Amino acid sequence: MKAIYWIRNDLRLHDNAALSLFCEQASEGVAVWCTSASFRRAGDRRKSFILQSVEEFASKLRMQGVPVIVANKCASELLPELASQLKIERIFVTEECSPEEMAEEAMVAEYREHFLTRVEQAALLRKEDLPFSISETPEVFTQFRLQVEKSLLVRDILPKPQRWPKAIKIPSLESIESSPLTATHPKISPGESAGLARVAEYIWERDRLRVYKETRNGMLHWDDSSKFSPWLSVGALSPREIYREIQRYESERCKNESTYWLFFELLWRDYFRFILEKKQASVFGRRPPLDERAIADFARWCNAETGDDFIDANMAELNSTGWLSNRGRQNVASYLAKEVNVPWQYGAEYFERMLLDYDVASNWGNWAYLAGVGQDPRNRKFNSARQAEIYDPEGEYRRKWLAR
Repeated sequence: MKAIYWIRNDLRLHDNAALSLFCEQASEGVAVWCTSASFRRAGDRRKSFILQSVEEFASKLRMQGVPVIVANKCASELLPELASQLKIERIFVTEECSPEEMAEEAMVAEYREHFLTRVEQAALLRKEDLPFSISETPEVFTQFRLQVEKSLLVRDILPKPQRWPKAIKIPSLESIESSPLTATHPKISPGESAGLARVAEYIWERDRLRVYKETRNGMLHWDDSSKFSPWLSVGALSPREIYREIQRYESERCKNESTYWLFFELLWRDYFRFILEKKQASVFGRRPPLDERAIADFARWCNAETGDDFIDANMAELNSTGWLSNRGRQNVASYLAKEVNVPWQYGAEYFERMLLDYDVASNWGNWAYLAGVGQDPRNRKFNSARQAEIYDPEGEYRRKWLAR
């Protein structure tokens, strides 16, 4: 059988069920990555991180004899065209959860009946292993967590494929390349190898999992939090690989609140994915137009010029690096939505452009949560002055980023 492996947010050899099926069932094959709508909306730094991660993964596939197309074209146009030209019988793909991504899958599937094989693997938990259907996903995270933990099933990770299909001769297409001048982040290197190295470094070499709960709200030091999210966002890390390492750490070193809390954060990631699949477009809300006052306030927020030194320091870090701590994200989101009353969707869209670890479900779920319209019965508002006293008492963080 001739087949395509449609590369999406699954840029890894380890624990990749879509790739494994492709390798098992295809006699001849080609892998294809296409530009998505979210990629086209991204800023240069995020685009560069994605493209460099794609290229690292593509180089591993090419070493196994699998040709890879990295195309500057949307999948709904290119994949049916390739299927016709190359006589492709099947496409294997990791399913996604947002309306935009699911619509693209549906358009590709229209080419032929049973043409698209969707594989569920982006979350820690499989939908079929949940104690409820997606339509019955609880509206509050605590209810979700309690039900899931009663019957927790995390499946074993898959080994790297051992068999690889023969190469299909591929046509010449317009490719897209990452500019070598666009830096990503000094400590966040693209690709699966860097993601796995970060897991080993954080958990085992620096032994930081032991104190994760106590340090995760820190903003100044690199190892205050795990920083796994950039690699999770592009699928260069499997959430099950992280879970396996947590379990191994608990067995070999220690089990405490911190080891549980990293698992807890993986559950939050799953929860936002399931909520997005359940609610679809309603998660994004209706974005109203901005009046002149809101346009000016939003521009000051984006440019780190609000006059609030704690908010401006956080936005300066985001703009300079593509990274922002969880504590920082909560504060800048609360400021935009609650302090200057700019519709929260504008902030979520700005994060999509800027964040290296942008994930559609987590980003929009968290923004709605902070705006008081999401999966939280409480209406939260952060006092940035008080937050600065707690999390930056000596002003080191603010001095670092406001001096730039």
